[in-house]
Amino acid sequence: MRQQKTRSGGAPTVRIDDASTEDIPALLALDALCFPPGDPAHEPAAPSEIENGVAAGHVRVVRAGTEIVGFLQYELPSAHHLYLSGLGVHPDQRRTGVGAALLDDFVARARTVAAQPHLSISTVTSPENLAMLGLLLSRGFVVRTIVPDYFGPGRDRYYCQHKSRVEYVDADERYLIPVAASAQIATLLAGEENVITGLVNLPAGPALELSRFEKDDFAALQSDESAAGVAFSSGILASIAFVLGLSFTSPAYPDGVRVLLMCAALATTASLIIYANTSGELARLRTNSFGRYTKWGNVLSEFGGVFPFLIALPVTFAKITSSVGVALAAAALFGAALLVYDRSTFAISARFRQTVSTTVLSLFVAAAPVLGVLAVRHSAAPFSWAWTGAVLLALAAQSFTYLFRRRDESTSRVGLRPWQSRR
Repeated sequence: MRQQKTRSGGAPTVRIDDASTEDIPALLALDALCFPPGDPAHEPAAPSEIENGVAAGHVRVVRAGTEIVGFLQYELPSAHHLYLSGLGVHPDQRRTGVGAALLDDFVARARTVAAQPHLSISTVTSPENLAMLGLLLSRGFVVRTIVPDYFGPGRDRYYCQHKSRVEYVDADERYLIPVAASAQIATLLAGEENVITGLVNLPAGPALELSRFEKDDFAALQSDESAAGVAFSSGILASIAFVLGLSFTSPAYPDGVRVLLMCAALATTASLIIYANTSGELARLRTNSFGRYTKWGNVLSEFGGVFPFLIALPVTFAKITSSVGVALAAAALFGAALLVYDRSTFAISARFRQTVSTTVLSLFVAAAPVLGVLAVRHSAAPFSWAWTGAVLLALAAQSFTYLFRRRDESTSRVGLRPWQSRR
């Protein structure tokens, strides 16, 4: 990667957009300024590299008024790989956040550029270019290995990859190795379990933080998750079947609640089948659809099974108890518990983007137990059926939104460094 020495500082007011053919002379001049010939730590652009990058739409620039003060160039060598080939900032604008802004813009746009769910983003930098190395490490990159003679004899490069939070677990061990101890650093990077994750300043000079990660067996983890899904859905289905069986023996049981439980049994059975089929996906088919399988299983088991089952319980209790107050209190407790759970980080909904419509649906579902008690105790049959229909529609709308209007499940990165993951 062509890089100038820069560090991320404050966040200046900048304008980032695509370079045009009119910008080529300014880009060539900035490249020559940032990457002087003969410097082994900074590799200038190859002939016509910038011109071809601009023509392909692969060059982003930072403008301060009419002047270009920074640029970033990338390549798309394959559909699954994005390579960051150049990053330069004018000397007068260094340590002002221009380089960080370009990297953040690049990573944010990377998924739309390649349109691949499992995109690899990589670059290289010189072990001597500590400022650029620190910038990369601060924006979610890790150093995987050192490549000797990458640009020719004596021009070694660190190979860096951008890692999302889910790809690494918290480091088992961390080492601080002085930058000057290049042989020891190379030895540690030779093992696949070690990566460079940080650059720090010690009284004796700069040092690299190397972290050792135990590699997870993702196939085993996915198999365990599939087995947990089967066990969970089986337990929920058994509970629903038990209550549903009791409902068929009681002539006073509300028909609307019976229908709600029957739909819950259907959705939970579907989730159980999907979880079971996930095992076949892992063992035989291997179509990389594990995320899609578990997404369907999770959504159907929660919004199609757990929620209607819990809504039905206090409504059932209201039909057999003589105290309306106690029934309403139980319903309010269930509704509050549903709302607290649905708004927590433990819920399936927390893994998807939330909007006003999903919030309104969550509030209605939370109010459903109380509305159901009022419907079966103080209303005629049509109101009870209206309540059943509204609950089923709300749960179906939530399921549809998360299955078809949202991407695969993800988790919040708040409070975590980019390369970390919960165990």
